[in-house]
Amino acid sequence: MTHTLALHSGWQFKARNPHTSLTDDFASSSDWAAASIPGTVHQDLLATGQILDPNFGLNEQGVQWVGETDWLYRLEFDAAKLENGQHADLCFDGLDTFAQVWLNGELILASENMFVPRRVSVAGKLREGKNGLHLLFASALRRGQEIEAELGKRHLWNGDSSRLYVRKAQYHYGWDWGPVLMTAGLWRGVRLEVYTARLDELACAVSLSDDLKRAEFPVSVNVVGQMSGNVRLELLGPDGVTVASEMLPAAGTIEHTFSVENPALWWSAGSGEQPLYTVRAALDGGGSSELRVGVRSIKLVQEPVAGEEGSSFFFEVNGTPIFCGGANWIPDDNFLPRITPQRYRTRLTQARDAHMVMIRVWGGGIYEDDAFYDACDELGLLVWQDFMFACGMYPAHAAFQASIREEAEVAVKRLRHHASLALWCGNNEDYQIAGSVGAYGPGSDESKFDALSTYEELLPEVCARLNPSTQYWPGSAYGGPDSTSQTVGDRHTWDVWHSAMAPYQDYPKYEGRFVSEFGMQSLPSLALLESATAPEERFPASRTLEHHNKAGDGPRRLNVYIGDTVRVPADLTGYVYASQLVQAEAMLSAYRGWRRRWGSAGKRAVSGALVWQLNDCWPVTSWAIIDSSGQAKPAYYAIKRALTPISVGLALTEGGAQVWAVNGTTESQTLTLELRALTLGGQELSAESHEVTLAANAVTELGTFGVRQDAASPLIAATLRRGETVVAQEIRWPEPFKYLTFPDPGLKVEVLSPTSLSVSVQRPAKGIWLESAQETIWDDNMLDLLPGESRVIAVQHLNPAKLTARWLGAGETVKVGGSAVVNQV
Repeated sequence: MTHTLALHSGWQFKARNPHTSLTDDFASSSDWAAASIPGTVHQDLLATGQILDPNFGLNEQGVQWVGETDWLYRLEFDAAKLENGQHADLCFDGLDTFAQVWLNGELILASENMFVPRRVSVAGKLREGKNGLHLLFASALRRGQEIEAELGKRHLWNGDSSRLYVRKAQYHYGWDWGPVLMTAGLWRGVRLEVYTARLDELACAVSLSDDLKRAEFPVSVNVVGQMSGNVRLELLGPDGVTVASEMLPAAGTIEHTFSVENPALWWSAGSGEQPLYTVRAALDGGGSSELRVGVRSIKLVQEPVAGEEGSSFFFEVNGTPIFCGGANWIPDDNFLPRITPQRYRTRLTQARDAHMVMIRVWGGGIYEDDAFYDACDELGLLVWQDFMFACGMYPAHAAFQASIREEAEVAVKRLRHHASLALWCGNNEDYQIAGSVGAYGPGSDESKFDALSTYEELLPEVCARLNPSTQYWPGSAYGGPDSTSQTVGDRHTWDVWHSAMAPYQDYPKYEGRFVSEFGMQSLPSLALLESATAPEERFPASRTLEHHNKAGDGPRRLNVYIGDTVRVPADLTGYVYASQLVQAEAMLSAYRGWRRRWGSAGKRAVSGALVWQLNDCWPVTSWAIIDSSGQAKPAYYAIKRALTPISVGLALTEGGAQVWAVNGTTESQTLTLELRALTLGGQELSAESHEVTLAANAVTELGTFGVRQDAASPLIAATLRRGETVVAQEIRWPEPFKYLTFPDPGLKVEVLSPTSLSVSVQRPAKGIWLESAQETIWDDNMLDLLPGESRVIAVQHLNPAKLTARWLGAGETVKVGGSAVVNQV
C-alpha cells in the first residue's frame, strides 16, 4: 500500500559561491563533497578535514565562518513510474533552518522553521528514472540579522539578539554553557513515500477512572488517499497479546474506543512499574502505524498550604502525590544527529538511577527525538516539556505567530500520547526578562510584552484543543505577577551563583513551591579536559579552560565559591576535585533542605527540585552533573543520596543539630536512628539510638541532637538502619572546610570481585573520590565515611590496576601502594 524510499545516501554539499548564479553553482562540478544525512554542515566539514574539531582548545573561534555561509546540497535518485491513483510525497523530517528545495529544477518548498517537518506532494513533478533534488540553506545568522534590521532589536539574555526572530534551536547561538555553532543541513531524515492510501495522525488519549479500575482507549486515525478496503484497529497489552480489535471501513477519520477493566497502571520511577499498551492501526494490503501508551492520571495540584501563604505546586500520579526530584535537560550535543537512541537511553538511565522522577526539556533546545520520550516512558521519568522559547522578548507579528502555531501543533500531536508527558510549559524565563525591562509585573507596561499573547492565548489554545488532559503552564519560572514568587508556581533559584552569590549553605532559604532551576558550576572530569586541551594549557585559569566556561564571569564566581569553601589548589587535578566537591556540597544542601519541606498532606510547601542541569553538549565547566563524555560528577552521587526513597537530614544548630527524615514510600517505616558526634580524629563525643516511625509519603521531624559544648569542631552523623542494613545516612562537618586540618583517615579499599569493592577508614574521611578508568561506572562515589563502617560499592568495568582515591585534605590523588591500602581479594 505504501512504498518508502529513504533518501539518506548519495548526497553532496558545498559552500554557496556568491559570485555565480544559483543554477550555475548547483551545476558546478567543483568543490562538492560527500554529505551525511541526517547530518549538519559542521559534521561533514569535520569528516572531510575542512575544519578542526570545535570541541578542542580554541577551535570554536576558527569555525564561525560556517554559520555565516550559505550551503548547497544536491542528490540524484531513481524513482519508478507512478501507477494510476498513486500519490508521491517528499518528506523532510528536519530542515535547519532557512531552506529552499527544488525538484527537477522546480521550487517545491520554502521552510523557515527548524522544528516543523515538511511533506510535499510531488506526484506531478516526479520523473520515471533519474530525479534531481537541490537544497539551499541560507545562513540563519545573516538571515535573522536582516529580519532584525527591519523589525528592530529586542531584549534577551544569551546569544545574538537576532535569534529571537528565528525558529531555530536557540542554544546554537551560544549560551552560558555552550559554544556558538550555527548549524545547517538536513538534521533529520528525508524520504519519498509512494502510496494509494496511507494512515496519518494516529491518536489515543487514554483516560482512567477515578477509582483506577477502568481505562478507555479512544483511538482515531486518518486515512489519506482512496481505497476500498478496511482498517484494523488493535489494542495490545503490555505482554504483547491482543486485548481487543476492530475492523472498520478505510475512509476519512476512523474512531473507536476500547475499554479495559483493571488495567495495568503506569507509574513514575520509584512508585511502581511502567507497563505500556500498544495501539495499532493497519490498512488492508499493507501500511500500519502504532503508538505505545500508558494508563495513568497525572494532575498538577495547586491548593492551600496549611499555615502558609500561597498555594502548592505538586504532581499526583494515579492520585499519589510525588516529590519531583530531577533535572533540566539540554540537547546532548551541538550536532544533533550525533545523539543516538542508545545515548539518550544511557543518559536518562543515569537520571533514573539517581532516583530522579522528572526531566524538564528546556526551551532553548529542541523538541527531542522520539527515542528520548520512548526512554522516559520506559524508565518512568515524568517530562516537563517547554515550548522552544528562552530568555528573550520574542516578537508576535502575524507571520511569526503563524509559524509558532504550526510548530506547536506538530509538537503536541507528536508527543501527546506519551505516558511520561506531565506538563506543557510556554517558555523559559521570558516572564523574568520582561519583568527586568518593565514589561511584566505590578506597575509595568505589558503592551511591551508582545509574546504574552503567545504564552497566554496561542499556546494554551493549541494544548487545550489537541491535548486537554495535560496541564499547560505559561512559563518557567512563573508565579503570576511575580515570576520569582516563593509561594506560588515554580521558581528559578539563582540567588546562589548568580544574583547576590549567596552561600550555597543558604539554599533552603531560597525555596519555591517547585524549584525548577538552580545550580552550581564545576569542572568536568580531568580525562575530558585532557581530551579537549593541549598539554601546555592544562592548568587552572588557562586561556583554553576559561574559553570552556561560557558563563561570562563564571571563572571568577567559581573561584569565589571554591575559595569560600576549601583551600584553593594550584594544580589542575586538585582544582577539578575542589570544584566538584563544592558542587556536590551545594546540591546536597539544596535537595536535602527543600525535600524537608515536602511536609505531608495539606502541607506540601516544596514539591520539586530540578537541578540545572543534567547534561552537557561539549567539554565545558558548567552546572551539569554529568559531563559531555558521560562521566557522572560527584554532585550526581550527592543528589542520588539525597533522593533515596528514605533519607535522613541534619541542620546544624548552636548546640547540635535538628534531625528529620523523609519517607517517600507509600507505607510507614519503623527504623533505628543512630546519632553520633565525633572529633575529626575520630574520638566519639556523644551517641544515642532510637526507634523511629516514619509516616508514609511524608517528612517526620525527629527532634534535636545535642553535643558537648566544650567539643572543638565536632562532626555530627545521623544513620537510619533496618537491622544491620544502613538505609540512609548524613554526616555534617564543621564549615568552612578550608579552616580544618584533616588527619590521614587510614583509607582501606578492598576489591571484592570484578563488580564490587569495599571502602573503610580508621578516622573520619570527607569526600573520598574513587577512579579507575574512564569507562568505570560506580553505584556510589564521593563518600563521607566514619570509623567502624565499611561501605560496599557496586561497580562496572573496574580496572584495579588503575584504582586511585582522593579525599579532602589528601593533597594529591593516591594510587595503589600509597597511603591507601588496596587489596584484591
